[in-house]
Amino acid sequence: MDAEKIWGVVRTVLAALAGGWATKKGLDAETFNAVLGAIGVLFVAGWSVFSKKTA
Repeated sequence: MDAEKIWGVVRTVLAALAGGWATKKGLDAETFNAVLGAIGVLFVAGWSVFSKKTA
């Protein structure tokens, strides 16, 4: 398995866990999508900075 496939599996598992957590907390779909989108943006920005520093 290459890195792209591994990250795909990790993203899927995290999304499933976050969905379960949001359901238990009683969040509606729009709030959940907004929070998940914000987390995704922060992760991508952090990953971009990290990958550029190591290059």
